[in-house]
Amino acid sequence: MTDSTQQSAWRAAFGTLVCVPLAVLLWGSHWDGAGGVDHRWLLLVLWGGWLGLMEAGRRGGRAGRGADLLRAGWIRGDPWLAALLIESVLFRFPESVGVPLVIVGVLGLGLLGLRRASSPVFLAIVLAFVVFVLVIPRAFRALMIARVAESYALDVDHRPWPDGKEINSDGARFRGEGEDLAAEDFVILFAGDSFTYGWNLPYEAAYPYQFEALAQSAGCEPEVRVVNLGWTSSSPLLGLRLLRRVAYKYRPDLVVYSLDVTDFHDDLRYERSLREQKDFEFDSSAMAERLLLTYWPSARSAVPFVRAITDRLRTVNRAEREEWLAGLTVPGRLERFFVTARPLEESRPAIEFGVMKNLAEMQAFSAGVLGSAMAVVIYPRAYQYSEREASQSWELGYEALGPYVREPFRYFAQVEDSLPYPVLSILPDFEASEEFPLFYSRDPHWNPRGARLAARAVFRGLASRGLLPCPDPSVSAP
Repeated sequence: MTDSTQQSAWRAAFGTLVCVPLAVLLWGSHWDGAGGVDHRWLLLVLWGGWLGLMEAGRRGGRAGRGADLLRAGWIRGDPWLAALLIESVLFRFPESVGVPLVIVGVLGLGLLGLRRASSPVFLAIVLAFVVFVLVIPRAFRALMIARVAESYALDVDHRPWPDGKEINSDGARFRGEGEDLAAEDFVILFAGDSFTYGWNLPYEAAYPYQFEALAQSAGCEPEVRVVNLGWTSSSPLLGLRLLRRVAYKYRPDLVVYSLDVTDFHDDLRYERSLREQKDFEFDSSAMAERLLLTYWPSARSAVPFVRAITDRLRTVNRAEREEWLAGLTVPGRLERFFVTARPLEESRPAIEFGVMKNLAEMQAFSAGVLGSAMAVVIYPRAYQYSEREASQSWELGYEALGPYVREPFRYFAQVEDSLPYPVLSILPDFEASEEFPLFYSRDPHWNPRGARLAARAVFRGLASRGLLPCPDPSVSAP
């Protein structure tokens, strides 16, 4: 190893002259709390100061000797000065010193080791940085976007593309078109997200089509036909937009919306995106986190620490919570499961501003335009009633059997008598079931047994309310 004083000037001050500028140019943003100063001014200060000291040293004299002393001090402190500057460039001003000290310490030691490394090791580390920090993340994001774009439109609605097999021209998971339904059929449109769509399930195993099979075996007259309008990460707002565009083609007699706990957050997010005319927000870091936790569940314990660091990044918009909708303090950023993480008293305004408003509009559209009835199904996630189910799921943001996990059910129990549509909770059916498992172990979605249980519960519930043309509401599944 060589002493830093024997190295070239750029290598001796590699941290401040190379690493800090890279951080500024790649990830820098305006300093908050400092009049919005642009980080790029640091480049002028650092390189201007360094070149000024070198020029003064070259000229000699008392000023030159002073400049040489300053430059020598700069070189000795370069790793730690660079670490401090990088921390201030990438992260917001801290509220406590614990995490920032860890960041500065790790950066400083890393830069110190880098400066003292032999040339082959130094070049190998630089190459690894370029590959793993610059090339791979960008390639991963591009690959994921391309993969998603094969199946979904990249706008806010992100509806699935027709595939000539299971996805029809309207983006419905339906092997047919509206004109394939007979005029005398009793048509039910099932709307919802990936649970309704049947994520990772064959076509016939999706809960709407298991429901259809039950109705056909029960001898309903006229024949019950089902059209699955669910798709991944849909919500009441997006479901309403799809109904307005295509529902008339199917002449529905009943619209069933299956409500997921993520809908409460997603409706607010999509409303903001539509208002600001944004495209679908693709989060490559969330996708990477999902893949990591799917194949390496033990990494879950490190996530809180990683998020404690990443939440301070300047590239994460601190004001995003305020940008949701005026007057709402809940949910905060990353609170996709806020309805089961907070007491109902805190989440009620957001529930009513988003989901409940859009469900009311869906009912009005169903009754007034389509001439059909509407019902809402609220089903449980595994963590709302069980610690065993989906125990290794990649999904984060909730605590199994936490103190507020049933607040959505409590909300609907309070308001259902005042709603213009019936609400069917199938939580009791999942609680009473002796079948296990009903969910995938490493994924939050139903397996075929879970979808079958949901179909049975919804069929019984709708039939008992007189919403189906079936002779016996007490019909049980075969």
